[in-house]
Amino acid sequence: MAFEHINIRKILGVALSNNAIIVDVRSKEDFLNGHIPMAINVPFDAIEGRRVRLPKGNMLIVYCENGITSMRAARILDELGYEVVNCVGGMKNYNGSLTK
Repeated sequence: MAFEHINIRKILGVALSNNAIIVDVRSKEDFLNGHIPMAINVPFDAIEGRRVRLPKGNMLIVYCENGITSMRAARILDELGYEVVNCVGGMKNYNGSLTK
């Protein structure tokens, strides 16, 4: 694995300091029910199917509900040549505000 791991509670600070794109890999429905501010939704099935069109010049910070699916997504994105960071803990451990 060539990617980093961070605690999800640090996601906004890391994203802002690195001009990163926050990627929520949960389902569209889960995303619409509440997501981390600034996040975009790219469901895991799109990543698994290699149907990803994100800029390769930006770091991607991925998260999911509990950290397992984002780990799988990070591996795939890393294989596809993206600079990626995985959030450990997922939404279950996020204590910040959410956007709907």
